[in-house]
Amino acid sequence: MKTYSSVYKKKKLKAWLDITTHCNARCPQCHRTNPKTLNKVDWLPLIQWSLKEFKTAFPKKTLNHIKEFNFCGTWGDPCMNKDIFEICEYIINESNCYMVINTNGSMREPFWWTHLSHIIKNRGKVVFAIDGINQEMHSHYRQKTDLNLILENMKAYSQYGKAGVFTVVFKHNENYLKDINEMVKEIGVKEHIFVPTD
Repeated sequence: MKTYSSVYKKKKLKAWLDITTHCNARCPQCHRTNPKTLNKVDWLPLIQWSLKEFKTAFPKKTLNHIKEFNFCGTWGDPCMNKDIFEICEYIINESNCYMVINTNGSMREPFWWTHLSHIIKNRGKVVFAIDGINQEMHSHYRQKTDLNLILENMKAYSQYGKAGVFTVVFKHNENYLKDINEMVKEIGVKEHIFVPTD
């Protein structure tokens, strides 16, 4: 059995981080969502990591032992963090770490995503959440998100970076999975993950 210290010494740690509790979506099954109101649960504070806090938690000597950062969306969308550019630049410039960013992708404009892809390039990927072939199907679960904007942002990110897609399988979209896959393949996405809802 591998111990923490051996993984640390071999520089193979994988860090899974929530860097913000802010989110623009109202997904009913999300940890941060009150299923009755679709607002943020009352007990969750709105906070986010600053670049300074990230550097304090992950100085260069610690970065050297990490293989991969996964910025997940358990409590918020990582791309809502105001310092996401600077955090990515810090990781790129001070380490050899790979990055995975999971996002609903329905915020900001295409130029912002082109800029992010220019920073990350081949040192990571962004995984966009897409659950339908049209707005009605997609937003059945991904409420308050805009499918057309997501597709535009994903295309913009793909100019310099690697994009992936994450689809949650529900009854309302289970007969359209091939169509969703064809839609994102046209943009150039090769990695598409399907996960059944619980």
